[in-house]
Amino acid sequence: MMTTQERQHDGQRTPVADIAHDVPRNRPQPNGNAAMNHDLAPDGTEKHNANIGIAVIAALLANVMVAVVKFVVFMITHSASMLSESVHSLADSGNELTLIIGNKLSHRPPSRKHPLGWSRARYLASFIVAVSLFAIGGVYSASESIAKIREVVSGGPQAHAVDTHSMAIVLVVTVICAAIEAWSLHNGIKEAKERFEETHDPGPFSLIKFWKGTKSSDLAVVLAEDTLAVVGLAFAFLGSLLAILTGDEIWDAIGGTSIGVLLIVGALLLGAQVASLLIGEGASDHTYRVITQVLADNPDVERVLADPAAMHLSEKRILVLLKVQFRNETELDDAAAINRLEEQLRAAIPYYTLDIVVEPDTYDPVKAAKVEDWVD
Repeated sequence: MMTTQERQHDGQRTPVADIAHDVPRNRPQPNGNAAMNHDLAPDGTEKHNANIGIAVIAALLANVMVAVVKFVVFMITHSASMLSESVHSLADSGNELTLIIGNKLSHRPPSRKHPLGWSRARYLASFIVAVSLFAIGGVYSASESIAKIREVVSGGPQAHAVDTHSMAIVLVVTVICAAIEAWSLHNGIKEAKERFEETHDPGPFSLIKFWKGTKSSDLAVVLAEDTLAVVGLAFAFLGSLLAILTGDEIWDAIGGTSIGVLLIVGALLLGAQVASLLIGEGASDHTYRVITQVLADNPDVERVLADPAAMHLSEKRILVLLKVQFRNETELDDAAAINRLEEQLRAAIPYYTLDIVVEPDTYDPVKAAKVEDWVD
């Protein structure tokens, strides 16, 4: 960003401070950084990805249906595994609502208090979901199932007796619920593949590769929840099946405990992933390569004075900071060069909304490539 800007006026150079007086006071001015980014809507919000993904809606519908069924079955069978799964699905339903609220907040327009808008509200919502999954889904389920184990162990042989009819109902319900959760997971994987092909390196889709590189916290949450749900139902099925085969209720309680431990581990992994995004995660290697190539091919750029910085404000919105030396040292030509550079970057990365800040400077070998150069 230039410390001084001047314009030609009647053969003289007019300081930028005087230019402000030429702007009519009654002319409406855009809020926040809407003026600096033509990829944004007039109110400064993102044009892209305005609606919540279909994967989140599908997950919400699936979890509501499954939670109701599981609670009814738990009331009939008193299965520890089914209680753990019921709490899990109820927590997941609340989590999807949290993601939808976070998406809604993320489209609030910029203001003086939040000059870059509320884009990262999605990351905050996703982090709340991870905490909820840990505390409600994991810790509560595990504690209830452990209490069931103690009750069975201390209750004598009679406490180990299995109601075969009830366990059979649990088996059937777990299969039905697994099919519903698998449908939701299928929608999430399908959406993940679409986003992967749009913004990642060319190559075959990999769910692990997507998980490691995605900046979509809401989709990461849905994939994690649905995967945990399918695996958890497998634990519930296995625990109930072993209870029937052995005639020992302890296996049902062990199945419920396994589900709780699974949710705790999954929530910790999800929390670490979302926390990285919330703190401020950089763009992918592919995006950095594109930015570097644009700078290398730009005839106006004499030298790149510091490594480009590109940080995701949301899945589809990146803040790009560039510090370069242009070939022509006059400030008016710098302004034109900046506009050309911005146009080239947006043309090369059309799938992202870019907030671009270019600071023209001259090469100083003492300060070259230091992070401190960004704060001067």
